[in-house]
Amino acid sequence: MLLCAWAGAAGAWEFHGAVSVAPELLSDNAASPYFVGPPTVALPHRASRQDIELRVQEGGFNAQGILRQQVAEAARPEYHGIANQFYYDGELAPGLGWTAGKKVLSWGVGFGFKPLDVVQRENRRSINPPPLVGQPLMVVERFTATDALTLAWVRPGRGRGDTDADDSALALHWYRLAGGDDLHAVARLSSRRGVEVGAGATHVIGDEWSIYAAALYSQRYRLRLNPLVDNNSLLASADPTAETLRRNSLKAVAGAQWTGESGWSMLVEAWYDGDAWRRADWQRLDALTARQRAAAAFAPSTAIDGNIAWSSQAYLTTNLLRENLLARLSYDDRDGFKPYAELLITPRDRGLATTVGASLEGNRQRVSFGLRQLGGAADSAYAQAPIRRSLWAEWRLAMF
Repeated sequence: MLLCAWAGAAGAWEFHGAVSVAPELLSDNAASPYFVGPPTVALPHRASRQDIELRVQEGGFNAQGILRQQVAEAARPEYHGIANQFYYDGELAPGLGWTAGKKVLSWGVGFGFKPLDVVQRENRRSINPPPLVGQPLMVVERFTATDALTLAWVRPGRGRGDTDADDSALALHWYRLAGGDDLHAVARLSSRRGVEVGAGATHVIGDEWSIYAAALYSQRYRLRLNPLVDNNSLLASADPTAETLRRNSLKAVAGAQWTGESGWSMLVEAWYDGDAWRRADWQRLDALTARQRAAAAFAPSTAIDGNIAWSSQAYLTTNLLRENLLARLSYDDRDGFKPYAELLITPRDRGLATTVGASLEGNRQRVSFGLRQLGGAADSAYAQAPIRRSLWAEWRLAMF
C-alpha cells in the first residue's frame, strides 16, 4: 500500500511488484553409475524458491530486484537479496543512445540454444529458471528504423574471469530488419576466449512458417575434464577435474517453426555446441567410473563415492553432448492456457530428455508446471544421469 501511494505521488515513476512460489521435486536414478547418496552427497529432493520482486522505471532509469527465500529438504532456509538489473538508458543525439549499469542483454536467434548470445549466455534448457541477472556493462548504440549497431563493454576493468560469465569483454552486435528477415552479426573480444565472430538470420515464409540459423566461431574455449581417465591413477584425494584449454570452437543452430491459426505450433531445432563433451569423453568417464566402482573390495567407500561425486559435475553443463535435436509441440488457446511437449535427443548416444508442461495466465496471476524425464539408450549420458525425473511448478501474482 505504501509503494502504491508513493507511485501515485511520484507521477512519472512506475512501480511493478510481484510475488512467486516455485516448488520442485527431484527423483533419484539409483541405478546410475554416477549416483552417490548421503552422507557424501545429499541432494535436496524437495525444494522451493519464494521471491518478492520489485521493478522501478522512470525515464531512462530502470531497476529490478528480488528478495529470495530458498528452502530445501534437510537444510536451513537461505535468504538472498538480488539486484537483477540497475541501469540508465540515455541519448547522446537522435538515433544515438547509451546505457550504463547492470542489464540483461540477450542477442541472436534460437529456441533451445542461442550461439550468438555472447553477453548474457543464458542457459535455455534449465528447469523453471528464476528471472535473469544482468551483466555490468557500458553500451553505445546507433539505431535507425531498420538497423541497430551496439557496442558493449561487459564487466569493465574486471579482466579475465574464472568463467565466461565473469569475463570482461568488448562485444559488438549488428541487427537489420530487411523485409521479413532478421539479420544478426556479433563479434566479441576477451582474454578468456580471444576472438569470437558469428552471424545468424530468421526468414519468415508466408503467414505460418519461419526458418532460422546462426553460427559462432570462438578462438579459444575451455573443457572441464577429469584427468584420471587418461592416466594410471584410480582415485584422487581432492577434486581432480580441471579446465583444459582448447582452440577453435564452433557453435551452430538451425530450426523451423510452424504456427497455425488454430493456436497450435510446432518447432524443430538442431544445434551443435563445440564447447560440450564428445561421445568419447563420456565413454572414458564411464570406464573410469566402472573401475572405481570395482575397487570397492580394497578402497574405502568414502573415497570411491567422493571421486564419483566429483565426476558427476559433468552433468552441470548446459549441453551434455555436442549434437542435439529438439522437437516441440505447443498450443495457445489465446485465453492464457499454453500446454507444450518437448523431446530432446542426443543422436550420438541416443539419449532422451522428455518434457511436458503448461501455463495458465490471467490478469494478475500465472500458474505454470512441468515434468522432465531423462532416459534413452542405457549407456547414454541422459539415461545414466543421477537424477531421473524433475517435477516443478510456479505460482506468480502481480501485486501492482
